[in-house]
This record gives sequence, structure tokens and C-alpha cells, in this order.
Amino acid sequence: MKLNRKFIAILSIAIASVLTISTILYFTDASHRSGGKHRMNDNMNDSMNGQALIQVGATYITHTHLTAYKDNLTKSDTPLPDDSALLREMAAKELMLQLADEEGVAASLEDGAQRARQLRETLERQPRQVQEQHLRMLDAMGISEDQYWEDYSPPEYRDMLSIERFMNKRTTEMKTNQPDVITSTKQLKEDLLKKAVDEQRIVLLDPDIQWR
Repeated sequence: MKLNRKFIAILSIAIASVLTISTILYFTDASHRSGGKHRMNDNMNDSMNGQALIQVGATYITHTHLTAYKDNLTKSDTPLPDDSALLREMAAKELMLQLADEEGVAASLEDGAQRARQLRETLERQPRQVQEQHLRMLDAMGISEDQYWEDYSPPEYRDMLSIERFMNKRTTEMKTNQPDVITSTKQLKEDLLKKAVDEQRIVLLDPDIQWR
């Protein structure tokens, strides 16, 4: 059977993205995405203990979260940038999740579960080599296949879908309002981040953070 290299690439990107975005759940209560109470008590305690590095809206990103983020990245083949670059990426993801909520394009937990089911069904139709590669990734994450698809991945894919929908919405708006302007997704993220810093929606709490 011919190895589906396209699916391997898609699967690798998806799981690498999950490894990256999963750390958001360390500092953002998963129930918040479903309209539940934001887990700010722990964040405020971290802040008072002098560990808070960045504030994004009402959310604090602490040194503990950064360490967890780095630990997750070491489980993938992604090169590890410096701390300032990692914090910039973490802040950007949290910002986009908040904006997706505010603009009414955030995905639901069921959306995430549906995406997980679709990917699992697709994976089950792939050659054994592809499935074994997936299992090796899960071994690195320290979870079983059932745990990944049924418990771990739905909230993760929900957040990935929220960011995807938000970015698609902003891109469509730009093309409509400024048809002559060509802006990449990367540049759009940079513009969002800069605006959030300028408006103090993102506040750098550690003077050693350099990301401009």
C-alpha cells in the first residue's frame, strides 16, 4: 500500500500544533471557552508570588506556564526559540482565543470533538506506518490513543478551530475593506499583537522580555 505522505504531513502538523497550543490550557480554564468561570484565582496567586511574566486581558502567563510550554515543545521536532519568542507566541495565541470569543467565532467543545473524530477515522484508514508514527507521538506525550482522541484532543482542537475561524474572519474582512492590500497570516498576527501591546491589552510584566 502506498504511504500517504500528505496525510503524514497533515497529522504531524496537527499534533505539533496540539503540543504547542495545549499549554494555553495551563493558564486558561477550559471551561472558560464554554462560558464557564475563568480560573483567575490561581493566576492571581502566581502574579502575587512574582511569577507573572505577561498579562493578556484578564489572563496571566507565568514562569510556570512558560516552563510547561517549553516541556511540551521538546516532545516535538520543533526547534526551541528563546524565552521571549516563546512568550510572544503564547501571548498571541491567548489573544486570538479571547478575540474569537468576543467576535462570536469561537468553536464549541463539540466542534473539537467532531474534528477529533474525523481525524481518527481518517487515521484508521491509513497504512500501518502512518498509524505507528502517530502512536510514537502519543508515547512522547505520555497518553494512550483513547485518552488522546476522547479526552485530550477535543478541547485542544476546539481552540485550534477558534483561532482558525478568527483568522479567516479577519482575513476576509481585510480583503473586503482593503482589496488592494496583500497581508500574510503572519503579518496579520503581528499587527494584532502590536495593537494589543499599544492598547495595553497585553502587558509585559517582566522587564527582561524583549520582543519588539
